[in-house]
Amino acid sequence: MSCTNGINLNDNSIGYFLEMAQRHKKSQRDDLVCRVKKVIERDPAIIQNKVTKIAHEFYRRGKEVMNELYRLNAFIRFDVYPEYLLVTEISPEHNIIDLMFHHFWRRYPDFLILFYDRQSGYLSTKRPDIQFPSLKYEKNYWVFGRDQFNLADIRNVIAPQLPEMFNVDDFTATTWERYYDSQYIKDRKNIKLARKALPKKMIRKAVKGLAYEAKRLDEEENSRQKNALLKFLQS
Repeated sequence: MSCTNGINLNDNSIGYFLEMAQRHKKSQRDDLVCRVKKVIERDPAIIQNKVTKIAHEFYRRGKEVMNELYRLNAFIRFDVYPEYLLVTEISPEHNIIDLMFHHFWRRYPDFLILFYDRQSGYLSTKRPDIQFPSLKYEKNYWVFGRDQFNLADIRNVIAPQLPEMFNVDDFTATTWERYYDSQYIKDRKNIKLARKALPKKMIRKAVKGLAYEAKRLDEEENSRQKNALLKFLQS
């Protein structure tokens, strides 16, 4: 049973933090969230004032989950397929996949979203005309092992259920690369700030999603270091 039962999760403060903290990877192994709920029932101010050790850890976990959710939603890049299918690989630390689906449902209501991690695939859509009776359904998505179904299998299940296919001519493998290059202003480059916005840890979590941006950052950083060395040798 969830330790957030009885808590108003529409509350933007403590109720929302309870939901987020419960999704933290450490909360799957300890009873921190349950202990926090008991404290809240007795005296909410103990947690809200953030002065105790348990309150600090509780809010830290909530913020880490929210930060990962926000950044992954912003940074992942999809491959587009004619079956109205958007596919990407992710590696989140916390239990946020169902929340990510909620985000992308709003952005792409006509599409199916497929996330892969190292072992499993997670597939979801708001379309009522698409079903996968052979897959296990959890929360708001179907889940399957990568050794059970490959991408071609999933596409073959979707295609007969669609009235028409999606035109993917404008969505090639270089679409994101062209977009990134079009937004790049060489005279205003700030590698230090870019590294802060795209930390290496988040690049790993987004897997292929930030591969091109990471490559360009590495090239710029290597060029900067090389120029600094040449300037030093010539001085």
